[in-house]
Amino acid sequence: MKVEDLKKIKKVSIFVDNEKINGEIIEIDKWGKMIISVPSEVKTIPVELGKRGEIFFEEEDKKFFISGKIFSQGIERMVFLPETDILTEKRKDERYEVPFLPAKLKTKTGILHKEEITGNIINISLSGAKIETQIPLKENFIYDFETTFYIRHKPYPFYAKVKLKHIKKVRNIFLNGINFIDIDYIYLENLKKYIKELKHELKKDSLNY
Repeated sequence: MKVEDLKKIKKVSIFVDNEKINGEIIEIDKWGKMIISVPSEVKTIPVELGKRGEIFFEEEDKKFFISGKIFSQGIERMVFLPETDILTEKRKDERYEVPFLPAKLKTKTGILHKEEITGNIINISLSGAKIETQIPLKENFIYDFETTFYIRHKPYPFYAKVKLKHIKKVRNIFLNGINFIDIDYIYLENLKKYIKELKHELKKDSLNY
């Protein structure tokens, strides 16, 4: 499937600033630039130049997405410039962009040898995360993954056993996709609460108390 094939799709979901917006493609040019209309009640169209986001859509019961940059074009329209081809959505859970958040990964690479790698989390979900590191993670190794979430300036520790799912090198940085394979209940609850914070839902929850 090519980007221009989206002319027949029309209905899409735009994921930007950790929020999902329903929209409709009303124009696509030969370079793939799209103009998308959104409901008038939406107040979250980004005005920053080159805000990154993703577009999701379904075709023949399969889910697909495209990553790119989003620009505001008035109150009810946005412009989307694709930066990737159309990709099949295989992620189990939605991933949320994370502000600067360091993490550590530790593993045993031999009887007496331990390895510790530091990195920064780029995005996170209930089932995994993407983390950038200067040293690549190794396949078929189990890592101890540690970080601390900050929610309204209060620290919430997080720990999980993780395994490398895929890796990509960009210049001198490695982008590691990891899966959580073992999380204790308390850390899972901290993760759920942090994701709610990223989704801006904690403020909504507090209105119900």
